[in-house]
Amino acid sequence: MSYAFICKDALFSLEDMHHTLPPAVTNLLQEYADVFPTEIPPGLPPIQGIEHQIYLIPRSSLPNRAVYRNNPKETKEIQRQVQDLLDRGYVRESLSPCAIPVILVHKKDGSWRMCVDCRAINNITIMYRHPIPRLDDMLDELSGSIIFSKVDLRSGYHQIRMKLGYEWKTAFKTKFGLYEWLVMPFGLTIAPSTFMRLMNEVLQAFIGKFVVVYFDDILIYSKSLHEHMDHLRAVFDALRAARLFSNIEKCTFCTDRVSFLVYVVRRRELRLMKPRCKLFAVGLRLQRSHKCRASMDLLDFTIAFTIAAPLNELTKKGVAFHWGKPQEDAFNLLKNKLTHAPLLQLPDFGKTFELECDASGVGIGGVLMQENKPVAYFSEKLSSHNCMLLYDLWKCGNIIYGLKNLLFIPTMNR
Repeated sequence: MSYAFICKDALFSLEDMHHTLPPAVTNLLQEYADVFPTEIPPGLPPIQGIEHQIYLIPRSSLPNRAVYRNNPKETKEIQRQVQDLLDRGYVRESLSPCAIPVILVHKKDGSWRMCVDCRAINNITIMYRHPIPRLDDMLDELSGSIIFSKVDLRSGYHQIRMKLGYEWKTAFKTKFGLYEWLVMPFGLTIAPSTFMRLMNEVLQAFIGKFVVVYFDDILIYSKSLHEHMDHLRAVFDALRAARLFSNIEKCTFCTDRVSFLVYVVRRRELRLMKPRCKLFAVGLRLQRSHKCRASMDLLDFTIAFTIAAPLNELTKKGVAFHWGKPQEDAFNLLKNKLTHAPLLQLPDFGKTFELECDASGVGIGGVLMQENKPVAYFSEKLSSHNCMLLYDLWKCGNIIYGLKNLLFIPTMNR
């Protein structure tokens, strides 16, 4: 059996692994080979104490959606994938009073992925919102670290069981029958919350110390190789105890830079990933308000790198969509900001911070500096009422807004 590890952007096999990673690291990975199987062992995952459950809105009509039409080739593929799920023990035949259809979507490698169209059941599900960690808070924790590893779980949702008695609410139909899930499927509206609950419980002792978790991505950060070895062993022990399995082909070990979500982290540097930048570089003029909102959502996710623009006006309810020169100029400016992927400095909370602010008749903004290097940007569009205030009041409000956004560490030097 051979594995592939990613380290410093290079792929290498188990046979030449000792030429790339320190022997202590390769020995550790071999010691925990059971945590990195090529496939998840057959059968249901163990009962973790956290299983997925679905509560429906009282007196809601149960969905019974018709099967989508498929050509013979697609029908055979659906049948093959359902049989594979049956063989693995992930689904079983059902007598559920509700049912939703399945669809096939193309994967990057050209193969098909069978997905359950959960929209009908999601519409009548009582929402539970487990807190999702803030990206900026997670990145702040990496300050001072020089060595990173990233562990990616293999089909993480399928490693969580459905709670006994709730399986019927996941029923889906094909041309060949009605089935229900025994493990948590993809597509359910509160599945991310259940997954984060499990990850927080399994890795609770390490989160905020040398681990950050964002769904199935586990980032381990350390200030020395010796320290990193202890951290890796602790995480591997926790995964082994919980019988959670990782995908070795998507893991990164002992590197001085790592991609995490949309960022590339390297020591004290932070940069937006180039593939994300290119998403805007190839973008054309937006034609509808929902496309504008989707684009602004990406900008919000990378708000540390950009200053807001009047495009927000187009996302407001009741506002007629009009794309004129101001919107075109603003969008092009934002594309330019993103595609050039500016560099940020990870904060050092033992050093002094400087806050530089400015204001105009449109909005307020500023930059948090440390040793003359940008740590974070912030901005906000002024309301119609605030636009009528005097310029000096704008600047005072800008400073207050900036301080409020930067009070995330009580002991931070200012």
